[in-house]
Amino acid sequence: MRVFLYARPVINGGVPIVMTNGFSLRYLVTLVAAGAALASCATTTNAPAPAAAAAPSSEGGIAVSAPRAIPSSIPFVSLEGPFWVASGGGYLIFSDVVEQNGPAAKIYRYDPGSGAISVVPYPQTPTSTNGLAVDAQGRLVACERWNGALVRVDGGTRAVLADRAPGTGEQSLNAPNDLTLRSDGNIYFTDTKWGARPGAHAPTAVYRIAPDGAVSVAFAVDMPNGVLLSPDGATLYVGSDAQDRLWRLPVAPDGGVGAAAPFVDSRSVPGGKIHVPDGLCTDDRGRIYVTNNSDDVSAIEVFDADGKYAGKIAIPKPPSNCTFGGADRKTLYVTTLHAVYEVRVETPGLP
Repeated sequence: MRVFLYARPVINGGVPIVMTNGFSLRYLVTLVAAGAALASCATTTNAPAPAAAAAPSSEGGIAVSAPRAIPSSIPFVSLEGPFWVASGGGYLIFSDVVEQNGPAAKIYRYDPGSGAISVVPYPQTPTSTNGLAVDAQGRLVACERWNGALVRVDGGTRAVLADRAPGTGEQSLNAPNDLTLRSDGNIYFTDTKWGARPGAHAPTAVYRIAPDGAVSVAFAVDMPNGVLLSPDGATLYVGSDAQDRLWRLPVAPDGGVGAAAPFVDSRSVPGGKIHVPDGLCTDDRGRIYVTNNSDDVSAIEVFDADGKYAGKIAIPKPPSNCTFGGADRKTLYVTTLHAVYEVRVETPGLP
């Protein structure tokens, strides 16, 4: 996990997104193919709700409730890739990665109204997916980790968008991890070593897929993880596990990416640190929410667009990714290893 020309495709509950200067502020997205596919899910039975989590250590007035684990009887293995779909009453999709295309590797759907969690049909099962999104045509776009591919699913048909790195003698990708989509058709995704197949692969990097399908290196960086577009689509944010740092890159009107500059690192957090910056999301104010997927931080740290520290939300377990959702877009959904948490927040945000 994000689409209004900004990060992952944003589907703001049918609120139109208007184009300005080639970027979208809000535009109407219809989930045709994806809506039909995601609707035909096998429902599972949820376990009784666990006791409410203790009040979080929240700074900056960002959260207005403690994180609550969404109850489920499913023995999740490694959750990732949350993305809010506003059509059909609104629901969340997320991946259970399960390494090496293990039998339990699935994409799930959570319906807040009923509390039901169900399996989303996928053309090839099992498949270890990670980051997920839905494009402007309602098609699912997924990072297939073990397969080393970025794919698009349209009407039950799987199409590979990228599985080779350009300019490397056609070396294979490692393990696509996260992605963000712009409303004009540009796609940006990270390729890292986590969960990669054995053998030689291309150097890790952030890639861009242009609207015409051309693949290029947007940012050559060691172990990139989370990736996110700003609300106006003019800035790309990238987290590096190897560096414990976030980078900021300018994005041109045509989607081309400029030179990277450091955005935040541990020095940006008063008395704290950034460690394993994983999934990213943004609110309506353009603040960046950074999941720290490590036991020694186990929090979402929030930064203003200028890099100033704005606060944090402590999560009971190390968070892997996050997205905004709900009818008012004020519910922050957070994946951890074995559970999805929901946190009510003050400011609405973007899927």
